[in-house]
Amino acid sequence: MDASEFMNASLAAIRQRWRQIRYRAYFPIIDRLRARLARAGGPAACVRERIAGDDPLAQSASVAVYVHYDPSGEVADYVVDQLRHLVRAGFRVTFVTNAPRFPEAARARVSPLCREMLWRVNRGLDFGGYRDGLTAVGDLERLDRVVLMNDSVYGPFRELKPILDGVDPGRVDYWGIIDSFEQTPHIQSFFLLFFGAAFKSDAFGRFWRSMPLIDDKGWVVRNGEVGLSRCLRKAGLRGGTLVSYAEAAAHLEKERPADPAEQRFWRRARLRVRGRIPLNPMHYFWDIIILEFGCPFIKRDLLRLNPANVPSLSRWQSVIAARSAYDLTMIQRHLAAASQPAEDRSHEQP
Repeated sequence: MDASEFMNASLAAIRQRWRQIRYRAYFPIIDRLRARLARAGGPAACVRERIAGDDPLAQSASVAVYVHYDPSGEVADYVVDQLRHLVRAGFRVTFVTNAPRFPEAARARVSPLCREMLWRVNRGLDFGGYRDGLTAVGDLERLDRVVLMNDSVYGPFRELKPILDGVDPGRVDYWGIIDSFEQTPHIQSFFLLFFGAAFKSDAFGRFWRSMPLIDDKGWVVRNGEVGLSRCLRKAGLRGGTLVSYAEAAAHLEKERPADPAEQRFWRRARLRVRGRIPLNPMHYFWDIIILEFGCPFIKRDLLRLNPANVPSLSRWQSVIAARSAYDLTMIQRHLAAASQPAEDRSHEQP
């Protein structure tokens, strides 16, 4: 380790220690206060309109709540493709849009694939949409499986049905694509599958009934994404993932890129992993989890913003093409539209 790498590792450790102090001491107090204030305002009526869909799987005991946001109200091709995958996997879909508009053209694209469409005010971001979608589904007792999904990922790069059919309810009660150790251990919430032991539990119902609608991504991640895993784990329910953070992080030791920029990036990432500094696996390990573990998704904000400055991201198209016949033009078109400066994307799903 040279002097600059040592300095970077030391600074990263200091920043991580500061984050831990904030997550353990500061945020719990502030978040509880904000939640109390939000609840004191009474229940918010967020659903503007409920529209019946064609309901192609009316008899299915598997349901999905899919949450969408677009500043113009459009439903992109990749979103329609995701809905088709859910239907092919046997899920009866409730489509929830948090968009400021929901034009007829967008409704026409979604309706053939959905049981119902909910157009709501974007309160509580994706977890507000999940909450209202579950309420619209109604009685969960008759169901076998529940999926929560949002549009913050591109994909899937392979069929969802064999993936989901392969999840064993004898071993897990809830399941997702990948876990994360940022803040505390949890399963990332862009795609979650629940079996009856989880969604029929008191803990699950209590979590959603007590969920206040707060329009802050940090709060939603801490108390929605992280909070849901914490709540279910505390109730003794068993979680599982397609890819584990530990497996993906261990694979870093095998990475030997030729490009000097990638070499420096992976050295820093390895130092952070060895120092127990958690990384966002959907960003830092994006190519590893697709190529080595069959992850069917890539995060939308990774391709649009690349917040971790991952140098290997320039190869995203070839990495996906190496494992999938997915139509990459769906991603390209959406990225081109999202790059328009007039669009306000501050309320997208975390």
